[in-house]
Amino acid sequence: MSKYTVVALVGESGSGKDTLMRKVVSWKPKKFHEIISCTTRPMRENEKDGVNYYFLSEQEFYNRIAKNDFLEVSRFNNWNYGTCHSSLSTELPNIGVFNPEGIRSLQQEKDIDLYVYRIKCSDKERLLRQLNREIEPNVDEIVRRYETDKKDFAVFDAEGDYRIIDNETETDLTNGILYLRSLPFKQRNYPGLTAAHRWATANKK
Repeated sequence: MSKYTVVALVGESGSGKDTLMRKVVSWKPKKFHEIISCTTRPMRENEKDGVNYYFLSEQEFYNRIAKNDFLEVSRFNNWNYGTCHSSLSTELPNIGVFNPEGIRSLQQEKDIDLYVYRIKCSDKERLLRQLNREIEPNVDEIVRRYETDKKDFAVFDAEGDYRIIDNETETDLTNGILYLRSLPFKQRNYPGLTAAHRWATANKK
């Protein structure tokens, strides 16, 4: 039996994966343990250390690797990301945001029951969210992330080992929250993720 249950949300910048995770975790009763990962990328406007990520220097990150602190590490958009063993719970299903390389690393871990959800919305909506979430957005950085995401997710989507949750509208967001909170993740006979499944679209009226 695996030691940890991990619900992994993955999507391009601006897809709303962080918002979905925070909403899922904040609703009562408590059903999930939030994973707070480490990263070497700069802190964005409105982010807080220890809330969104643990923001580390390159040296601090590599020191943790040397101490075997990380369950998985990955490099995405030229920054390092990692999940510490200490950030996971054995009592509740864990939920966190990961990049495609992080997902691949988690898939190799025998101690994890992994459930992957691809968060999707239109390119237009993603770009608008990124432009509007900061007072003075770095447009060059937004464009760079957009182009990098296109390449990385073209490969990831071809692998297809996930289920899809649409996150275009507020209704989609609510549906996604209700869906994730309704699933019996602690049951070991929960069906495996062998093909993409567009749940939100199928349940729209």
